[in-house]
Amino acid sequence: MKKWTTLIIGALLSISLAACGNDTDNSAATPPANNESTNEVTNEGTATDQQETAAIPTLDELITKTNEATTAMKSFTTDATIDQNLKLEAGDQSQDQEVKTSMKMDIIKDPMMIYQEMKVEMAGQEAQNVKQYITSDNIYSQVGDQWITIPEDQTKELIKQMQASMNPEAELEQFKKIAEDTKITEEGDNYVINADVSGDNVKELAKSVMEQNGSDAQTQAMLEQMNITSMKMKYMVNKETYLPAATDVTMVMEMEQNGQKVTMDMKMNSTFSNHDQVEEIKVPQEALDSAK
Repeated sequence: MKKWTTLIIGALLSISLAACGNDTDNSAATPPANNESTNEVTNEGTATDQQETAAIPTLDELITKTNEATTAMKSFTTDATIDQNLKLEAGDQSQDQEVKTSMKMDIIKDPMMIYQEMKVEMAGQEAQNVKQYITSDNIYSQVGDQWITIPEDQTKELIKQMQASMNPEAELEQFKKIAEDTKITEEGDNYVINADVSGDNVKELAKSVMEQNGSDAQTQAMLEQMNITSMKMKYMVNKETYLPAATDVTMVMEMEQNGQKVTMDMKMNSTFSNHDQVEEIKVPQEALDSAK
């Protein structure tokens, strides 16, 4: 169960982090058929209604403008909360578990430097608080008062996943895969990409996310055993700046392995702020000493 929890959190963070990458591929996205109905102007509407409706960009236009806005961006902050409801069934026995995770990440894109604070709460257990500094070479973690360095054989793969998740090209390809399930709406100061995915499409999206993050053979084998019932995504972009504002993701999945069935209902909400305001992230000396 712990393996699956880690994988799904990683997948959701990939969707979130990819919003603020530093490469562009304006040809990668194709506007979905749903946008045609969203932008459609009827004869019954007033002139003002027609202007407002026509102003909503297509998926292709929105991604292009967002890429242009984020290309020059050097840093940002993201806050996320992840709520998981897990149910483990084995024979006649079952166990329910709620896991609440909150995290804050300050990110400098080039060279990659990340500071992360994370809190994990599980019923009946003491909350775990973790601080991490992630560079292009090392990962330093503080659990309690103790700093540790992640072993090199694990560090390379984790850093590779982080770097991949900050590249929007793969994110654009993911939306292209589910274009028929996507539409653009407006909410307050934001344009919103809405995707409600089910059936084979949701599994294809999950595969794309996993592949983007360098998943190994074991992960791919586990993915094949997953039955993702549904997945909904909201990707919000500020109307004026075209910078990412927030993402909401919900997913319901289940899997069976070794006679056990795991059902997971997960919700993740994240926000983006401090665009170009994170000027420096410095690894403390005690963390550096842990690598010696």
